[in-house]
Amino acid sequence: MNIALLLAAGTDPTFRMDIPKQFVNVYNRPIIVYTMETFQNHPEIDAVIVACLKGWENMVEAYAKQFGISKLRWVIPGGKTGQETSKLAVDRLMEKCSEEDIIVIHDAIRPMVSNEIISDSIYTCKKKGMGVSAVTSMDNVMMTDDGMTGRLSISRYAFRRIQTPQTYFLGDLKNAHEEALEKGINGENDTNNMISRLGRNVYFSKGSDKNLKINTVEDVAMFKALYAMKNGDI
Repeated sequence: MNIALLLAAGTDPTFRMDIPKQFVNVYNRPIIVYTMETFQNHPEIDAVIVACLKGWENMVEAYAKQFGISKLRWVIPGGKTGQETSKLAVDRLMEKCSEEDIIVIHDAIRPMVSNEIISDSIYTCKKKGMGVSAVTSMDNVMMTDDGMTGRLSISRYAFRRIQTPQTYFLGDLKNAHEEALEKGINGENDTNNMISRLGRNVYFSKGSDKNLKINTVEDVAMFKALYAMKNGDI
């Protein structure tokens, strides 16, 4: 079974709107609904679990009913960090699922993820043990100590920008969380960060610059434009 874990538990004090960005309405749909619909319509996804802000669980369930998200099986409150939220979801899934099941972790605020990216993440996981969506940067970057001056230039070919989905076997991820706690690794905002800190190689799957993560009000406008282009409205 392939299970999508949608992360919707984060808050961002710099986001200049009255509600969390994952629940902002765009064309009469909350952003999280666009993301849920993508996984609902993906033929390789069997079930969906949403880890959301505490107090928003009933809202997520109401959205699922309203927009026909029949694959939604579980809604749980998330933790303070991405790592904690991932562990809470893994612990919940281990009660009902098999260690051989695959968990596809995805940010609820990446509503433009494509079927191809999801499929390649699952395929890479089956072949390599994990599939972490990544893209090459269009620009070189520089190391800086003070934010004003640079001291080391790094070629854009020497690193990748990490996105979601990030896909793992459920049992492997459970073991990784337990090992991380034993080694004092906690507070990571990304499951991939935790995996890399355990000293493991991370295997990349396809990403895309269109796989937009909505962090700012300006990103909401970008999503509107990309969605309109995708649907031939402009």
